[in-house]
Amino acid sequence: MTVQQSSSQKEAAISPIIWLKLLGCSLFGVLFFLVPFQYNNSWTISLGVVTSLFTQMIGDNMKVFTCGIFFLGALIAVIYNLTPRSFAKKLPLSEKFIAAHWLWTLLAIIGGVASSMTFFQVGPDWVISKETGITAYIDVAGAIFLLIGLGCLFLPFLTDYGLLDFIGTLLQKAFQKLFNLPGRATIDTLASWVGSSSIAVVMTDYQYKQGYYSARESAVIATNFSVVSIPFVLLTAQVAGIESHFLQLYASMIFICVLCAIVTPKLPPLSGFKDEYCGGQEKKLNEDVESGESRVACATQRAIATAKKAPSPLSSIKKGFWSMTDIYLMMMPAAMTIEFLTLSVYSHTSILQTLSYPFIFLLEALNIPEAEMAAPGLFIGLLDQFVPTIIAGSLSEPITKFILAGLSVTQLIFFAETAILIMRSAIPITITQLIAIFAIRTAISFPILVVIGHMLF
Repeated sequence: MTVQQSSSQKEAAISPIIWLKLLGCSLFGVLFFLVPFQYNNSWTISLGVVTSLFTQMIGDNMKVFTCGIFFLGALIAVIYNLTPRSFAKKLPLSEKFIAAHWLWTLLAIIGGVASSMTFFQVGPDWVISKETGITAYIDVAGAIFLLIGLGCLFLPFLTDYGLLDFIGTLLQKAFQKLFNLPGRATIDTLASWVGSSSIAVVMTDYQYKQGYYSARESAVIATNFSVVSIPFVLLTAQVAGIESHFLQLYASMIFICVLCAIVTPKLPPLSGFKDEYCGGQEKKLNEDVESGESRVACATQRAIATAKKAPSPLSSIKKGFWSMTDIYLMMMPAAMTIEFLTLSVYSHTSILQTLSYPFIFLLEALNIPEAEMAAPGLFIGLLDQFVPTIIAGSLSEPITKFILAGLSVTQLIFFAETAILIMRSAIPITITQLIAIFAIRTAISFPILVVIGHMLF
C-alpha cells in the first residue's frame, strides 16, 4: 500500500464533525476576513461592513465607550500595579492585569487622565483639542476598538481550525528558497496577516526560546514578517480617506513587504546576526515531508490534526473575547497614549516640523503636494505607525494620503507596540538596530509608494 493510499484512508476515517470544524469554521474565517467585495461603491471586507454598522449604531455615544475603557484601564493599572505585589497577585485575573514593565502602567494612567479630561473638555488645549485628545481617545480609538475587537472575537475561526497549518505547509518550500527562513515562519506571517503584528512577535520570541529559530532567523522574522493585519490596512484606508483604494493599498503593501523581506536581511544590521540558538540549544526544527508523501497530503494531515484539537466555536469566541479584553485594557491604553503624546508634539510644537524640514524639499522635488504638512509623516511612524495615517486624513490630495498610508503599513517598526515587544523579548536585537531597520524599510518603501501614487492619481 502506498503512502498516499494510507493517507487517503486516514482522511476517510475522520469524523464529519472534524471536517465541519476544518472546513466550516475556516470558511467562515476566510469569508469574514479575507474575501473583498464592493459595498456602497467601495471595496471592503465583511469585517469592515460590520464595523461600519456598529459605528452608526453607537453614533455620538462613541466617546462614552472609548473614554470609559481608558478610565477602566487606568483604574486596573493602579489597583494591580501600584499596590503591593503580594496583594495584587491574589486578585482575580492578576496574571493578565499585572504589567510586565512600569512604563505600561504609566502610559495607562496618563491615558485614563487625558481621556477623562478630553471627555469632559476640561484642561489645556494641547490635551483636549480635536487634533490631539479627541482624535486619539475618541475618533481613532473608536474605529480601532470596534475593528480590532470584532477581529479578536472571530480571529480563532481563521487561525485555530487548520487553515494556517494547511497553507503554511504548502508554502514551506517557497519560503525557504525565497527568504532563507524555515517554512514554519509562514505561520508567523499568516498569524500576523490575519491577526496583528504583535501576535507574530510573540510567536517568534516563543519559537526562538524553544530552539526552533536561530538568532538570525528570529531577528529577520520579527522585523520583516510581523506585517500589519488585513483589518488594520482597512482601518488605515478608512482613516486616511482612501477607502475606495483599499485593494491598491493592500497590494502595494504586499509587494513592498516581500521586497523588504528579501533585501533587508542582506544589509547590516540583520546581515551580522548569526545562526546561533537561544541558550546554546541545538537546532530542533525538521520540516522535511516524509519520503513518498505529497506536500498536499502532508498539509491536509497537519490541518486535520489541528482541527481535531480545536475547541468548539463557542469556546473559540470565548477565547477571542479574552484576547479582546487584553487588548482593550492592557495594550490600547498604552498605544493610544503614545499616539496622543505624538499628536500633541506634532500639533502644538514645531519640533517634528523642524526635524522634517529637509524632507519638504524631497517631497516637492518628487511633485508630491502638501509637502510641508506631509513631511513629518515620513519618520513619525517610528513612534506610532498610525500617526502618518492621521496626518493623511487631514490632507486633501489623494496621492499624498496614499503615500503616508502606505508608509503606515510598510515601515513595521514602531515603539507604540512592535519595537517594545521585540526589546522585551529574548531576541538579541538592540534599539539602535531597530531604528536602523526602520530607516532601511522606509528608504525602500517610500520611492515605490511615490511611483505607485503617481500611477494611481
